[in-house]
Amino acid sequence: MEIVESLKGLFKDRLVSICLHNLGITASISKNGLLVVLDNVFLDDIKRLKQELKKFKKLFCTPLVFEADFLANNKDYFCMEILELKENAKVLFGDNPAQNINIDAQALKNQIKREIVSKILAIRSSFLELTLERKIVEDIAYRSLYNFYLISKYLLYLKGIDSQNVFEDTEKHFSIDLYNTKKLFFMEKRPTFDKLLPLFEGYLKELDNFLKLQI
Repeated sequence: MEIVESLKGLFKDRLVSICLHNLGITASISKNGLLVVLDNVFLDDIKRLKQELKKFKKLFCTPLVFEADFLANNKDYFCMEILELKENAKVLFGDNPAQNINIDAQALKNQIKREIVSKILAIRSSFLELTLERKIVEDIAYRSLYNFYLISKYLLYLKGIDSQNVFEDTEKHFSIDLYNTKKLFFMEKRPTFDKLLPLFEGYLKELDNFLKLQI
């Protein structure tokens, strides 16, 4: 694969692994997520990688780049992301960096609580500052959607539910309504702005349901 050979040439034996991931991916985002793991990460590495990836910008989202021991040393802060990588990452070179990391249930609960509160506050603050332009609304809505997909998936995981229909099962097991959330998340073609804005407002109201959950 061209991206693998390109990064092997760039970093030589310092390259630990390359993976494709789905972190941050929704129906409206078609690019692959790229994960690059090095022995250590320095500012020069990031600059070189940025330059190298220009020729692949149509294929990949902005990559995740970290040191070989980064996830293991910070596992209590990235529980959901680690579980996602263990389940869904496609290894292109080396090993899956999350494969041998065990996640503590209490740490996962703590992360979910933090993510719910911090993301809702951030979205509310952003909405207050909005000029209600299409690009700004889209950026806020679509950037946060995947966060609440993960939150929903791992709320179910804590109940022992391996869901194939995450938002529907979250509605069922937590008795909350996520109509607008589902519509935005699964919409392959982004709607016109006059249709997007009411969906976004409904989505904001639905997110408040997560604050009321007992985790």
